[in-house]
Amino acid sequence: MDENIVDDEPHVLITLQDILIYEGYEIETATDGKEALRKMELFPAEIVLSDYMMPGMDGIELLKKIKHSYPQVVPILLTGRGDLKISIKSINQGEIFRVLLKPWNIEELTMIIHTALQYYDLILENDNLAKTVKKQQSLLEEIEKKYPGITEVNEEEDGTIHIEDEDYSEVINYLHAKEKDL
Repeated sequence: MDENIVDDEPHVLITLQDILIYEGYEIETATDGKEALRKMELFPAEIVLSDYMMPGMDGIELLKKIKHSYPQVVPILLTGRGDLKISIKSINQGEIFRVLLKPWNIEELTMIIHTALQYYDLILENDNLAKTVKKQQSLLEEIEKKYPGITEVNEEEDGTIHIEDEDYSEVINYLHAKEKDL
């Protein structure tokens, strides 16, 4: 469970790092957006916590760039400004998972991180399921080409599915051979 924390205030970085290391997370820190992007290349993280107000590149811009390059990352924005415009902009432009106000509550912070990791796991599971469905769809198309009509369902008027008594052993052997690729 890796996290990257980006803030231009050293005491904020140290405090967040201490809290999250105590919770059992592996942490990388950066003091600006450029450093954070370099660190993401070397140490990809599941979650990125970024301050909103930083020199050079604000947190929304940084998280938007990270999300573009690493779509499964869960971005969280930290801000000392309780501005509704910042929250709306961050959600709409940066696909931010949560906006956390400074000073934060430790329980709320750890709960958000825990929830973000669950969300990250769901993103990965969804990606894996989508890949599996795509492979299965491709296999069905391949089987239909090789055995035309085999994927059609013959349904009678009363809803009963009619199964013809045919020998499908060749198809079954073909499926078993292809099953290893899935």
